[in-house]
Amino acid sequence: MVKKRISNYLLFITTISIVAVIIITKTVVVIHDRHDEKLLYAMHSKVEYFAKRCYLEERCFGPVTLENLYENDYIKEEVVNPITKEVVDHNLQIDWQDGKVVINW
Repeated sequence: MVKKRISNYLLFITTISIVAVIIITKTVVVIHDRHDEKLLYAMHSKVEYFAKRCYLEERCFGPVTLENLYENDYIKEEVVNPITKEVVDHNLQIDWQDGKVVINW
């Protein structure tokens, strides 16, 4: 009986291929997570910007909702969560405390 031997070259190529697949998969997952974070940050920044503008122009007083920003024409289109594609609740509570916008997400 003749035993077949696996060449060192085949072992080397297999190991490199497995490591490459692991690294590529991890990289894609990290890039996707960062992209989702940036999309959420953009949505949060948009709402904070228009709420701050409303307070500084003294058209909003005390706690307001997202609906108030729609009614005062600060936000023209509905705010949509970019990841889940759901419309953000119009009763989202927005408050002005110590010169900063506080949103209860």
